[in-house]
Amino acid sequence: MPAAPLLDLRVTHPFYTDLRCGDLMIEPSAATEVLMRRLRLTCKAFPDHISLYAELTPNGGAFAAAAAPVSLDFMLRPRGIEFTLITDLSGVAAQSAPVFTNTGVTPADPLNLRLTTRTVRATDTLTVGTPSSSETFVLAGTPLVGTSAADITVTGAGAVGNITADLRRITVNTAGLAAGATFKVSYPVRPARPNGAVAEVSLALDAALLAPAASPRAFVVPFTAAAAPWAYYVLTDSPADMSTLRIVDATPGNGPRRVAFSDSGRVELTKTPDSSDAVAQDLIRRYPGRRLLRLVSDAAVAAREIPLAQLELHLADARLIASLPNPRPDSFVSLRTAPSPAPARIVHYSVLNLLSN
Repeated sequence: MPAAPLLDLRVTHPFYTDLRCGDLMIEPSAATEVLMRRLRLTCKAFPDHISLYAELTPNGGAFAAAAAPVSLDFMLRPRGIEFTLITDLSGVAAQSAPVFTNTGVTPADPLNLRLTTRTVRATDTLTVGTPSSSETFVLAGTPLVGTSAADITVTGAGAVGNITADLRRITVNTAGLAAGATFKVSYPVRPARPNGAVAEVSLALDAALLAPAASPRAFVVPFTAAAAPWAYYVLTDSPADMSTLRIVDATPGNGPRRVAFSDSGRVELTKTPDSSDAVAQDLIRRYPGRRLLRLVSDAAVAAREIPLAQLELHLADARLIASLPNPRPDSFVSLRTAPSPAPARIVHYSVLNLLSN
């Protein structure tokens, strides 16, 4: 049967120059797989996206359009650990059941999906024991943290009067009911999350979005690159004055520097030890009698696939290293980069060996 492109679901990431992110698998949920077969939708997977095609009716419309509106759900699963190392997942982690959706977003093509949380409600059937304006009941499930009386819906009885701190006990006005009567209450609970999924995607498709198009509409899951300060540990046996040791971003032109290292971020750890720095403690143990300096960037640096090539190590006016290796995303340590009570931060680091023997 003839088919036409319907939509593309893409993952983008600024770590990659072309924004195409192949670090995630996009998989339809079991229910969506069944629904797509029934609606005669075909899904083709590519490294950074999936494409959906709609089977056409004899008059040229999409067979699926007659079922509108429909909801298609997908899971985003990392192919490896690299994705979590280069991605700022703080927004995702803040959601109890993170889901990217087009619901509530102004239509556009391409359309960046909105990150929110999937909501689920449990429903209990309760039986009146002693009718009262504030009869106490114990819920079968545990309401979502932060649930208030206003979040609980009662059908067949009066309103909820109170909810205890453990969220399990509520009082309901049952004064108008007889003993033994039943009523229902529903309340928000923590949704189950798919194993191994970073987040889910839920696409709400109306008849217009299920109509065939000359080119597929694009729905985009936009991730943000992780950003962390950079640190360089310099091992040396030179007796020279290291107070002028510095790192310079020598990128040509007068544009803003991608990374800056001020003198305030330099410390000679063999003279001023930092007992909280695990990397420094290990290097001092492995290289006894050597000097160890640490240089930390002024600000966080966003992770990028293409390294910064013009980063140089200078001592006064002498250039010691013309192109420093960029810290790897999987080389990190927890450092306190600002005075207490500022919390420790994750810092990506690289070790420079300037030992003569």
